[in-house]
Amino acid sequence: AKTRLLITLAGLTMLGAQSDTQIRMTVRHLREAGATRDEIAETISMMSVFAGLPSMTRAMELAQDVLDGAEDDDA
Repeated sequence: AKTRLLITLAGLTMLGAQSDTQIRMTVRHLREAGATRDEIAETISMMSVFAGLPSMTRAMELAQDVLDGAEDDDA
C-alpha cells in the first residue's frame, strides 16, 4: 500500500500539484501506511526533474502542511 501511495503522490506532483485535496489526502494515507517524512519528501523532490520546480515546491508545501498538522494532532 505504501509503494502504491508513493507512486500516486509522484503522479499528483507531476500533474502540476493542482490537486490540493488529493495530495493532502495521499500524504495522510501515506503516514497511516507507515511512510516516513523523508520518503514523502524524497518522492516529491524526485519529481522536480519531470514536473519542474514550481510543481515540486507546491506539492512539498501541501505535504508539509499535512505533516505539520499531524504533529500538532499527536501533541
